Amino acid sequence: MILKFIIKLDLLPVQAVPAYDGKQITLGNIMDEGEVDEKYFIPEQKLYYTYPDITHSDESHGKLPKGQRQTWQYLKGAKMLTRKAANGHEYIFSEGAIPMIDAYDKPARTMLTSEGFFSRTTHIVKDKATGRIRLLTAEETERIQGFPTGHTQFCMVGDEVVEMPTNKRRFMMGNALVVNLIKDMEKTLDEILNREN
Repeated sequence: MILKFIIKLDLLPVQAVPAYDGKQITLGNIMDEGEVDEKYFIPEQKLYYTYPDITHSDESHGKLPKGQRQTWQYLKGAKMLTRKAANGHEYIFSEGAIPMIDAYDKPARTMLTSEGFFSRTTHIVKDKATGRIRLLTAEETERIQGFPTGHTQFCMVGDEVVEMPTNKRRFMMGNALVVNLIKDMEKTLDEILNREN
């Protein structure tokens, strides 16, 4: 990993090696192994608008049809789009591709409150049991953030305990702090404060 520091307007490259040697939790570690409810699976026609290995679309000379733009392949792929500023100036907006399907052997990406919705940042995984493409379950999002499975299953509405809807559960986890990170920070801060006293 190369880090660059600005010192007196000069960029100085520094070779840095991560010092973490603890257990790394991957997306594959938190995924359900067994049967997953059908509601999490993405219909085939919503996945791709062209060949699966295509990761870029150039719309600088005209937009793709709406149906093609409403696929995960388009959403997560690189784009070049003609846009118009408020003053009428036309420019090209572009964004790079991100992996459409998240890898089992890597840590989960940062979750946002839009997790589970049709969003560029939503995790999409290949189901371990069926090989089909799907969204994360609410329980998987809990485990990504370090919460126990079922942590968001119920909530209070007035004086009544009710089951929380799946999208609300994922929203809560997208809005949550990562429990393991907070635990590690607590230990480090405790050591610092003890040394100062």
